Order: sequence, then C-alpha cells, then structure tokens
Amino acid sequence: MNDKKPASGITPPGKSSDWAALGADVLRLPDRKLLQIYRLLEQVGDKPEVSGAFEAMRPRLTTLRPPRRPALSRLFFLPAEDMLDDAEHYSRRLNRICRSTLSPCWQAVKDHIPAALQQEVYREVSHVDYRDGAAIAVLCEPLWQAGVEALARVITDCQNNLKYKISLFGRDDDVQRQLDTLRQILSVAVRIEKLKAALPPRPILDLAESHVEIIRATLIDLGKEDAALTQPLLLVLASRMQRPGELLRMLSEVRLGGTVAEKENLTREMSGYVVGNLLRQTGDFDRENPLIHGDPASLAAAAERLTDGLNSVNDTVQGLKDKEISAKVKNARAEIGQFVLKNICADVDKGLTEALFGHGGALPSNEDVKKAEQFALALRRSSKLAGPLGIQREVTAKINEARQHVISNTLATLRDTPRNRDGSMNADAQRQMFNGLRMVEILAGSDEAERLFREWSAQYR
Repeated sequence: MNDKKPASGITPPGKSSDWAALGADVLRLPDRKLLQIYRLLEQVGDKPEVSGAFEAMRPRLTTLRPPRRPALSRLFFLPAEDMLDDAEHYSRRLNRICRSTLSPCWQAVKDHIPAALQQEVYREVSHVDYRDGAAIAVLCEPLWQAGVEALARVITDCQNNLKYKISLFGRDDDVQRQLDTLRQILSVAVRIEKLKAALPPRPILDLAESHVEIIRATLIDLGKEDAALTQPLLLVLASRMQRPGELLRMLSEVRLGGTVAEKENLTREMSGYVVGNLLRQTGDFDRENPLIHGDPASLAAAAERLTDGLNSVNDTVQGLKDKEISAKVKNARAEIGQFVLKNICADVDKGLTEALFGHGGALPSNEDVKKAEQFALALRRSSKLAGPLGIQREVTAKINEARQHVISNTLATLRDTPRNRDGSMNADAQRQMFNGLRMVEILAGSDEAERLFREWSAQYR
C-alpha cells in the first residue's frame, strides 16, 4: 500500500486489529459513505490484514451488494463461494470451508502459481463483465488448474512440516480437510461455473426441465471421466438449492462410472451433507433470532425454507435404509420444530397483544396494526409446518391462545369505550373491533371472523 492519504481523509491503519476496528467504525456511516470506504479498501488489494475490515463490513455489504473488484484471490475462490461460512457459523467435518482459512490459503498457494500466469488471468478478466460466469470460467481455467497442483503441494507441506502448518493455519487439523475440499472443487471449477451460469441464481427454488437436463448431462459427462469428480460439483450445487433433495433424485436417475456400491456411497455421503447443512442453517437462524429485531416474517420464511429442504430428501433417505442418516433426518426435523416453537410460537401471542392493545387504551397506529398482522401471519404460517415437523399440538394450542387473547382484549375495549349518544358504537370502537376481527381472520379463518362480527355487531349496536 502506498503512503498517500485516502481521499476520505482516513489514515490507513497498520495492524490487522486496526483494520478490523476500522471496519467496525465504518458500519456507523450512511450507505453512501460506507461504499466510498469500501471502494478505497478494494484498492488495497489482497493484503491479509485487510480481511478484518471486510469481515466487519460484510453484513452491510451483503445488503448493499456493491460491484466487487475482481481481485485475483476472489477469482481463485469463486467456484467455492457457496461452500464458505463465517467463523462463528462454521461446522467442522461437513465439507465446508471457513472464510478465515482463505487469506492464509491464498498466501500459500500464490507462491506456487507462476506470477506470469496470475498477471495474464487478471489482465484478461479485467476486460470482461464480471457477471458473465461462462466467460470468467474460460479465462480463469488456467488459474484453477494451477491452483489444484498448488493446493496439493500446500496440503503435503502441512502434513510433513508442522511448523509450516502452524505458521499459516494454526494447530487445528480440520483446516487440511477444508483445503482438500477446495482442491476437489477447483478440479471441476470450469464445469461448476458454467453450470452456475446456466441455472437460476441462488437460492434455486425451481428448476425447469431444461435446467434438469443440463445438470444430468453434466453429471453423466463427469461420471464417465471419473465418478469421484461428481461429488464436489454436487456439494456446490446442493448448497445453492432450496430443495436439495431434487438433486439427490437426479443423482439416483443417472448412470455414472464406477460400481453400484460407489454410487450408493456417494448418495449416502451427499444425503449426509444435505441434512447436516440444513441443521447448520437451523442453528444459524436460531443464534441470529430475527424476532429480536421485530421480524417474525423472516423467521417464518426461514422455517418454511428449512422444512421444504428437509422434506425434499425424504424419498432418497428412505431408499437408502441407512440408520445413521435416518437418525440425522429425525434430529433435523426435531431441531427445526424446536426452532419454530422457540422463536415463533413462544411469545407471539404476547407480541400480537402488545402491538394491538398495549397503548393505554389508545388506538394502535397503522404501524402497530401491521406489526400485529406480522405476528399473526407468522403463527399461521407455522401451522402449515406443524404436520411435517410433528408439533401440531403445540402450534394449535398457541393459535387458540392467541385467538382467545385477541377476542378477550377486543371485547374489553368495546365495553370500556364510550358510545355515541344514540348508543351505537363510536368510530374508535369500530376500528378496534375490525382490527381484532382481522387478527381472528388470520388465525382462525374468515368464517370465524364473520361469526364474531355478527355477534359483536348485535351486542354493541
């Protein structure tokens, strides 16, 4: 990095901890200023100490999604982007890769890749649209091929030289599993990137028949070459799909090279990965708990996505007749069920009641009514998941409890609100009645809401 002072007036920090502190400070800036600092940091290049700043800024960058300068290190790890987890969300022995491994990995492998090759790839990529995945795949193929060999050398050096390994990655042997996963992915990187370019963006919700044929053709071609090459491609693709069980079904329908036993083993390993990854995501959502931030809709959507993904693997897992994987599926189902009960159902009736009636007798604002609707809708969406997750009794009880709270509080409001001179219900009471009926409609259906409307209208004319 040169000695010039950035245009923003911020003096560049020196130590990695200073860079991380800078990233945390930048989070307090408005979007426009944050993006200016981001672009300045991009110009620093691939220096490992800068990664701390990017890690601190990642939550905002994920939302803002600024155009990213295609640094060579980013191009190198591009085929594995779907397999990357932040350190706090990383799960060992799941064939995934921790982001904290990337910087020391790049520092190690780039010394084994010819500098001329690196410069040529970077120069060629700078002339194409970075969003053109197929074009990037062609230009980066030499880099990824050299990367496979470089990673193999680094893995060997780590195995033979403990001091070398500790200096780069520390003492955790799990990093060698991560490096090998990355090596396998880079061995089929061109096929992965071309396939990603031909399919819908992640998360993939639905596949057209043409998409299915592209995936099948790719699996068959790889299988003829070497059946083992299909696994890293399957790992990446499964990580991009909301219903990864569809991919497992495709795998069962195509003929690969190798023996029947090898294919069964591949299906078993992929099923284990899919279920384990769903469990990991459940834990991530549980830790983040968006309900704290008043967003029950996000929780309900997360639960629906996880349940949908788990249901998609049922047929494949049943066909395997593998007790260990069946136990993992059962455990995943129980984990997602607990996630729903703990984060959506536990206090949703309190949140709904507070939003609608917790204003000291005053009417709720439009925002409060919307918030109450979000709680009610989240609970209703949870009821659709109750069957597959085995939590029907608990969810039904919570819906009935929430419904009763709404009815009792609405009746109390109608009783306590002064009437018009002619004895009819005044405007405030009518509004609160319709607010309560809207919640009942969401929780119990339109027939129940209509019945209550007739009953209350007759009682409080």
